[in-house]
Amino acid sequence: MLGQLCPPSMLVAISVLEGVFFARHGLRSVSLSYAQQISPAQDLEAMAALRALSDELLPDVDRHLVVYAYMGVYPTSRSGALALLEAAARLAVESGAARLIVKTAAEAHRIPTIADNVEALETAARAARSAVRLPGPPVTGTEVYEEAHALVHTVLGLHEDIGRALLLAFRRGLLDIPFCLHPDNAGRARSFIDTDGRLRWSDTGRLPLPGTAVASARRLTSADLLTALTRVQRTYDPGGTR
Repeated sequence: MLGQLCPPSMLVAISVLEGVFFARHGLRSVSLSYAQQISPAQDLEAMAALRALSDELLPDVDRHLVVYAYMGVYPTSRSGALALLEAAARLAVESGAARLIVKTAAEAHRIPTIADNVEALETAARAARSAVRLPGPPVTGTEVYEEAHALVHTVLGLHEDIGRALLLAFRRGLLDIPFCLHPDNAGRARSFIDTDGRLRWSDTGRLPLPGTAVASARRLTSADLLTALTRVQRTYDPGGTR
């Protein structure tokens, strides 16, 4: 899953590059999406970076930002699932997103019903009404912006044809999604959840990022990966632990 355990800078870069791709192929209105992660502060930083880069690269294109509620292993309890959705709704409002793609309390168990979806929409609406747009964190100089900026501009510099540039980027490992098994993905980059809940790089592979982007982390075992994948579920479910 692209949205899970992928550092926000990569999510932002992919979203911006998608927007540039579609704009260069004639679309005049695009949405730029970001998937809710683990750290609310890092999510706000990512949304600010997404807005700044889209302002820079898509100045003449009608665009809006979209937040996707958490895309990974979902809480199994109804209360936990709805609390996570409420956090996504607050992120959407606080970051100035135009839309929120909701998840339901049935997410961990089955395909949602119409009633499940209505409940999710109403829950998100209530949470959104209690939230306010925040001024937003500084953009230039932040970890997410600087990494995303480097990724985006490296790809755009590979070829004037954005489609060919994207293919070259994945072929050379300049775009690399951690734990993604797709054959076109290099699979060299790795990430981990830091003690503050932020997703960071433990190995940047061939990504065009400075050495300082790599945070100290022990080598991830299969048990560590499973623990990381279920972090949000355990955080939001009653009696769960981080």
